Amino acid sequence: MAINNNCPFDLTPYTQSQIITTPNIFNLNYTNQDFWSMKTRLVDFVRQKFTTDFSDFVESSLAIMLIENWAFLADTLSFKMDQIANEIFIDTVTETENAFRLAKLVGFNPQPPIGARSMFTASLNNPITYDVIVPAGQQLKVNSGGTQIFYELYPADAENNPIFDEDIVIPTGAIVNASIVGLEGRTRTLTASGTGAVAQTLQLGTSPVIFDSIRVYIDGVLWDQVQYFTDSQPRREYRVEYDNNYVAFVIFGNNRTGLIPSIGSNIQITYRIGGGPIGNVVSGSIQSQTLINVPGLSYAVPVAFRNYTRGEYGYSGDTIEDIRLKLPAWTRAQDRAVTGLDYKTLTDQFVTPYQGQIGKSTSVLRNYGCAGNIVDLYILAKDGQAGLQLASDDLKNSLQKYINDKKMLTDFVCIRDGQVLYVDISIDIVLDRLYRKFEDEIRIKVQRRLDNFFALQNWEYNENLKDSEISKVLSDIKEISRLDISFVTDDPNNGGIFVQTQFYEIIRPDVLTIGFTYE
Repeated sequence: MAINNNCPFDLTPYTQSQIITTPNIFNLNYTNQDFWSMKTRLVDFVRQKFTTDFSDFVESSLAIMLIENWAFLADTLSFKMDQIANEIFIDTVTETENAFRLAKLVGFNPQPPIGARSMFTASLNNPITYDVIVPAGQQLKVNSGGTQIFYELYPADAENNPIFDEDIVIPTGAIVNASIVGLEGRTRTLTASGTGAVAQTLQLGTSPVIFDSIRVYIDGVLWDQVQYFTDSQPRREYRVEYDNNYVAFVIFGNNRTGLIPSIGSNIQITYRIGGGPIGNVVSGSIQSQTLINVPGLSYAVPVAFRNYTRGEYGYSGDTIEDIRLKLPAWTRAQDRAVTGLDYKTLTDQFVTPYQGQIGKSTSVLRNYGCAGNIVDLYILAKDGQAGLQLASDDLKNSLQKYINDKKMLTDFVCIRDGQVLYVDISIDIVLDRLYRKFEDEIRIKVQRRLDNFFALQNWEYNENLKDSEISKVLSDIKEISRLDISFVTDDPNNGGIFVQTQFYEIIRPDVLTIGFTYE
């Protein structure tokens, strides 16, 4: 499939998708509702209303004990009321389980974990006169960051997606097969029997379950996973739901929407567990060898495995902060692309199981009338936790198919590469010499505020960078007397105290230098 077909590259934008800003909803926390405030107010009330009838305000008296008991109950009830009120709004929810419930209430599915992917070679020392067959799912142990993880190997199709039901073959006379995809994680199998019950539900025993890794066989027949049962027909379909720990539940139908597995039928579910950026290993870091028995040979053949691309696309799954960010935008889009912001929302949240996910996008309309129905999507793929990189053609192809199902019939969508504008940042901090011994602590404070300022969720395309913005971020660090901030980019005319972007560019920090001067 061709990308950017019939899409001219020179355009002047008419308008660009803009994020809708809404007022922040702060945690509900009524004043004067704590224990000591309650007690003080009640004591003052008694003093005013019962001046002649009661005067025993000694701390050890029975009356004060009863007042304190009432204040304790009032404080507890007030706290619980505030807590419950906070937990029903996505802006103030603090419990992940409650965030998942709010998401499911409107049909939003938080993104489950994704296993990292890397391309591998399987090689022999010498060619032999037989096919060498390595079983699909060949497992390799890997040490990553002091933690042991696993990669499983599968033959790759033309788009480098895994083929789960075929073995890896090194053909007769060859010594290398380089069309192998390795997936971080481990495969698990659950076997159960059909009960004939309506909406039979099976919980997968191990978690977290990797996104799009579940396959269900009923009496040897592969069933289809759907988000919603297709229509009022007993089709061979099932749904998958996740809890807040990414434990997966496989749910069958009721014979009106989705077929019920018959009583005694054999249900076999295979799924994979793992996921996360821990699988994003560097190229060449995985080297392993195993012995494969080959029919016709009296000895086992050594096969060496090596990853020739880096591990990428590993994702730990949406956190409560991710849900808080995604849910309002998803609710506004209503799973269809009408406005420019709808296109951006759907694109920003687009994920594939093996080709990565979109990190940032923007939608642009052209500045001439004959192109009023053309939408240009500038995209960058996510790289690790906070980085951006050019999207692969496979990811673009998958996005194009997805958007074509969501767009207005008359819209024409062009998918283009966004550009990252890398900025070197130099910050010279002036401190009183008395703070010299606290330099390490101050450096940590500065670094944390800058990390939050440049967090990916806080930046969009066509946003400029000013030195005053960083000064404002660091202004609450009282030890700092003055700041001298400068920026450097590849363009000598775009830097100093101001960095300007084009509509297809997004700023990301590159080299950060923090220096201290004492006076």
